[in-house]
Amino acid sequence: MTDVRTAAVVGAGAQGRVHAHGIALLPGLRLVGVADVDGRAASELALEHGARAHTDVETMLDAEPIDLLSICAPAAAHRSIVDAALARGVRAIHCEKPMALTFGDARHLVAASAAAGAVLTINHQRRFDRMHRAVRELVRAGAIGDPVGAQGYCANLFDWGSHIVDLLRFHLGDPEAVSVLAQIDVAARKRVYGALTETASVVRVRFGDAVEAIIVTGRDREPLHARGDTGIVLQGTAGRVEIFGGRAVVHGDGREAVEVRESVDPAFHLDGTPVDPAIVEQTALALADLVRAVETAGEPVLDARHGLAAAEIIFAAYESSVRRGLVPLPLDVFDNPLQRGLDLGLWAPEHEIVSTY
Repeated sequence: MTDVRTAAVVGAGAQGRVHAHGIALLPGLRLVGVADVDGRAASELALEHGARAHTDVETMLDAEPIDLLSICAPAAAHRSIVDAALARGVRAIHCEKPMALTFGDARHLVAASAAAGAVLTINHQRRFDRMHRAVRELVRAGAIGDPVGAQGYCANLFDWGSHIVDLLRFHLGDPEAVSVLAQIDVAARKRVYGALTETASVVRVRFGDAVEAIIVTGRDREPLHARGDTGIVLQGTAGRVEIFGGRAVVHGDGREAVEVRESVDPAFHLDGTPVDPAIVEQTALALADLVRAVETAGEPVLDARHGLAAAEIIFAAYESSVRRGLVPLPLDVFDNPLQRGLDLGLWAPEHEIVSTY
């Protein structure tokens, strides 16, 4: 395959700035376009990187020679943007999570990209986190014996939970989920970055015959776990790992606990953006890996199949609550069961919440 030389970003908010910075750090890759419905935001980000600003994605795709497209727009726009990019021959697409508002649209992103010969990645960038990678190697080396279970804790399933589900799969070796059983609460009509979410949930995911994961979501007065309200716990036959914030502790039976802390190269501190530098570094590494995959015809670390696997579990959790029962996988419904349940009156939210978590 030929070299990837030009790139563009859709969405000029905080995350768009992260992606633009990541692109700017890659040798041989030049940012040529920035698109956002907010013309001022697009112009400011474009000016910072010597690119051209646009207020319409299709206009930008027609005007600029684009090899790689980073999508930082809301999930509701992902399908139309990806389709427009594929129609114009874009070969590398890096899309923010959550993938899409329905499971059918998430499946479409993967199938359409494959049919077009393009490489699609979903920005579950924490797979590039040095701490998570170090922990994964310790688990693979037997530090906690054989993994038998896991727990995840976060604010909501659809947005934050996308990372939690992906990290659980990552640490467990990316097993195939076979069933989901869940109950969710919709005390409020809550939207995170415009996407509908539950207000709380308890989800059981079964991976094959040997491993189960429990995910708990919600924003209560007290943290969901003693060490914090966002993180994961891995259980093994000979110990456990607790990962919360930027700190992981590996407890092996009969051995002294091992602590692993997050570390970030100072080059990834981005002035003027309230984004964790670790996210900037991990996103830059994800973009570099996507370029590598396109140019070598290899599989990227954040291949869209992983994003789709996480999306399937999340939509299956909503479907389980609608059905009031176990949902075997593969998932056989392609809408958004949370929205369907609301439309059917299964929940009666008392007020609205507009949030970023």
